[in-house]
Amino acid sequence: MNDDREDPADELFTGVDDVTDRNDDTDPVFTLEDRSRGILSPTDREYLCGLKEYAQPQTDANRRQAIRERVGNGLKDFLLLGQLFEPAEREKVFDELGPEETDDVLSAMFAFAYLGLDGDQPRLKACIERGILQGENVDKLFQSSGRATNADVSISVEHNPDIEKLHQRLENGRELTDAEIGALVRAGKIGREDIEELAESPRGFPGVFAGQKSEYSE
Repeated sequence: MNDDREDPADELFTGVDDVTDRNDDTDPVFTLEDRSRGILSPTDREYLCGLKEYAQPQTDANRRQAIRERVGNGLKDFLLLGQLFEPAEREKVFDELGPEETDDVLSAMFAFAYLGLDGDQPRLKACIERGILQGENVDKLFQSSGRATNADVSISVEHNPDIEKLHQRLENGRELTDAEIGALVRAGKIGREDIEELAESPRGFPGVFAGQKSEYSE
């Protein structure tokens, strides 16, 4: 695999004796492709996948700093790519990736953005909408007619319930919703006798019917 020795950022890294290539039996998170650099250099990828370690903390910190700078500069490059990269060249990029890999990398880009925004969904929604408008109008810069004026994106995230926490709340006498009771039933945490007891309790759980088949008893 090619290294990034010609990269100016490598001036931050001192001495090959400080580098350890891991040869243990631990499986890497990702299988590295032998490909040229993108935002990350080949050495950056090895480092992130745990295949390269540095004995000195400062050298390790220098590598992380170099990655941060490359990622930041790479993201800024999209300001140019979105406006100035020739359409024919842009199409070739996606053609060479293919549909499946294109979907994978775009999903990863959105995941990185979502994490970078600390899960701020309204902000991410606004960014996506603004990006769609920019894409729609990229060839209409000096036109007043035919320009896109609005894009609407909806983001909704649902989570699987934390069964142990729900069960503990039930044990503590806290009231649960029908959906939460159903989740406990499906997880095998409560059975018919428990449902009958809940239905007869003063807390009352609408939607839980003792002796009848409810939507949660399947």
